[in-house]
Amino acid sequence: MIPAGYERKHTNFDRMAARYNVDRTSAFKWSSEEGFPDVLFTAGQGGLQIYDEDEVDAWLREHHFGTWVQSQQGKKNPFDLPKGGPRDLLTLRRIGELEGRALNRDATPVTTLRTYLSKKILPPADRTPDDGGQPTVTEPMWFRETAYAYITRPRRTRRASKGNADERPAKPEQATGAGDLLDLDLPEGADTDLLTLQEIGELDGEARGRGKATTVGTLTNYLSQKLLAPADRTPGDGQEPAVDERKWYRSTAYTFIRRPGRLGAAARAPRRDAEAQGPLRDDLKLPPGADTDLLTLQEIGKLDGKVRGRGKATTVTSMRTYQYSGLLAPADRTPGDGQEPAVDEPMWYRSTAYTFIRRPGKLGGAR
Repeated sequence: MIPAGYERKHTNFDRMAARYNVDRTSAFKWSSEEGFPDVLFTAGQGGLQIYDEDEVDAWLREHHFGTWVQSQQGKKNPFDLPKGGPRDLLTLRRIGELEGRALNRDATPVTTLRTYLSKKILPPADRTPDDGGQPTVTEPMWFRETAYAYITRPRRTRRASKGNADERPAKPEQATGAGDLLDLDLPEGADTDLLTLQEIGELDGEARGRGKATTVGTLTNYLSQKLLAPADRTPGDGQEPAVDERKWYRSTAYTFIRRPGRLGAAARAPRRDAEAQGPLRDDLKLPPGADTDLLTLQEIGKLDGKVRGRGKATTVTSMRTYQYSGLLAPADRTPGDGQEPAVDEPMWYRSTAYTFIRRPGKLGGAR
């Protein structure tokens, strides 16, 4: 029973679950987290734990903001916004400041708010310069009631099915290559930490032993090949916190970084899958270059035709026939193979190509 004369609002795990739209297990788990309010008293034969409702609400707002926001929908001024007349005029910058204050974060940048305008998340300005209204305004302005309706709008925050990631939105399907993910040494952090494309590139280059960051251009190519999943967050997506560029959850980024494929020096090692039968010719004049230089099938054909005295390039069709017959090794690099630099067509290391060109056999005019 509630002690006689007890006047403070009280709650228990069942009431928390109903109020914040979570299951009872989630509400119970909160009690083991740091800073959760102490039990006021126990009631009934089963020792029902009773908590102060206002203390729980304040704790949830600080530690599980997304869940708290969902529970405030439809309530009058749940964010403690400053009082004022509904027709008071507010600038875009002021709206950003008030939204940041309401959501316990930095002010929403004006550039982000303009994106929301273009996506019609924020309604058009109520007043504009030269609109003939009074008082005269020198920049677009919004009525307080318009701004507050925007700030207190329903948020697209969704509860995760497990853990404490209450603010985490549903994730897109991961884009992974075939095979098991690699066990790489990656920095620890929450799955829902947000990373930019540049930050992913730095982690990818280091973890996969390249000694330098994977470029943004290369990562963009991986995106088009669906090796890297689409961004989890984009400007103007209506989620919190607002972002001013594309960002990925740490879990999404790490799935990409741990993709199957050879690493570092091992990935750059020349292949010799189709060594020619017999000794390779050493009387051919081939252009110098690094073994790991990359050549297209057409470039190999040009070198092959010239060096072997045919007077014209070996056609791509003929080169493919050599490849199918096993005389030319399979391409060392293919689009979406996860190696650096990214390629947009099959390519061969110079050493692989030269093994093919130096194959035994008669040359051009000797045929």
